Amino acid sequence: MQSRIYKVEKVHVEALTGIPENPPAFAVSAAGVVTSTGWTHPVLAPWMYIVPPKDRILDLDFLARAPSGISLPVLAPITVTQAFHVPRWVKGFRIHSATNAVEAPLDGASQKALEKAGEGMPLPWPFPWWRPELENFDRK
Repeated sequence: MQSRIYKVEKVHVEALTGIPENPPAFAVSAAGVVTSTGWTHPVLAPWMYIVPPKDRILDLDFLARAPSGISLPVLAPITVTQAFHVPRWVKGFRIHSATNAVEAPLDGASQKALEKAGEGMPLPWPFPWWRPELENFDRK
């Protein structure tokens, strides 16, 4: 079972260049701590929105799979990096853990590139199973 990690310590956002798809993609890296050894499969899970939030910050949960066997009860580091295509309204990311949340705003160049991009993603966003290359795939 996946659970939020104990604490987020650092978040870094970087625009991915050279990707021809629209809208632009961003690599989000987060570092934090968990309460024991043995945590695996860290992921950043985006929140689903019907209407974009007023602060224009995309919320992500920092999740990992808790240990199922014997583990040492120590504060252990955990990191994750994940790429996201984001809609135009995003001006930053907020990573949530069990005890805190850390924000990382987009830099000026990234914000300008995002504003120039088209609307892009289909609604509602994001659907992890939607893949542009599979839209015209004929299933027989």
